[in-house]
Amino acid sequence: MRIVFIISQLTGGGAEREVAAFANELVQMGEEVHIACIHNVEDDYAVDVRVQRHWLQAFRMSGHRKLRNICTQLSMARQLRKIHGDVILSFYVPHNYYFRLFLATVFSKTSLVYTVRGNPEREIPNPMDRRRKALACRFSDGVWIQTAAQRQFFPKSMQKKLFEVHNILNAKFLEIPRKKAEQVEHFISVGRLHPQKNQKLLVMAFAQMIRRTGNRSATLTIYGQSRRNYRQTEEDLKELVSQLQLEDRVFFPGRTREIEKIYEEADAFVFGSDHEGFPNALMEAMAAGLPCISTDCPTGPSELIINGEDGLLVPVGDVETMARAMEYLIIHPQKAGQLGEAARQRMQKWGTAWEQAKCLLENLHRICS
Repeated sequence: MRIVFIISQLTGGGAEREVAAFANELVQMGEEVHIACIHNVEDDYAVDVRVQRHWLQAFRMSGHRKLRNICTQLSMARQLRKIHGDVILSFYVPHNYYFRLFLATVFSKTSLVYTVRGNPEREIPNPMDRRRKALACRFSDGVWIQTAAQRQFFPKSMQKKLFEVHNILNAKFLEIPRKKAEQVEHFISVGRLHPQKNQKLLVMAFAQMIRRTGNRSATLTIYGQSRRNYRQTEEDLKELVSQLQLEDRVFFPGRTREIEKIYEEADAFVFGSDHEGFPNALMEAMAAGLPCISTDCPTGPSELIINGEDGLLVPVGDVETMARAMEYLIIHPQKAGQLGEAARQRMQKWGTAWEQAKCLLENLHRICS
């Protein structure tokens, strides 16, 4: 089968990571795999040399906008016809591009799959864009969801189009050595600095925990960076830390390429999102054996964590409960260790990369048949 992944770029996010992971696994299974990017930028994720790469160049011209859009559409259609895929999987492609994909494939035998990577109700605040997304799902031959909870956001008429395939967990996180938890001091969080991730909640909860307990040794390190459109989020977080006088306790080192070392050295993982799709960072922290505290946001965390057994879930936006959960891990390091071990055991039962890719491939064959 000739499988084409289309994504804006292979830089810096969970969707981009999953495209690389699934492409690598599928090509090892003997499938012909292509990745077509809208933006030609440096990759963050390694791709097997057998995966064929393309850059969907927009048609560049001056003049009337509608004419330029038509020329871009024709250019994309021509490039996609050259690839001649059996199925195209769209990952976080802008909706105007998605309809270009639809128009480029509508008179061909190529099937089109829309992928839902976040919470369908929360990830797109603009009502017009939400309507466009709903239309994109209806026009598609299939819709790839990550969790069972995402089904509730789709009408009965679309249920047959949906198929569920979980994210691939890189086995390297299961191999990270875990030290015996004698004390919990170093909290970490991983994720882009974005209002959705609500790192402000983590900072405020950490500050509240310190005020209530008088703790003098705990630290909070938030790894990640803000993208161009959300620079203010990063500035606001740093301003909040300054106002709380926590510059020596809360740190923003940016993105890192040493994530395994960071998980190994951390004592606990905290996650404050208001909504999610399926959080890779939380899954990886659990695989690394870290005790994890997460907001019980829709969707994702509750399908990973059983509260009190292999992690702690707190209400979305609840500073007080998040602070008490941090305090609980500090006061009960032995229990924290047990939660971390249970989290790793749960992730050890997660499907392998081959199993997830096989599940995807079976659904793609069904859609194309």
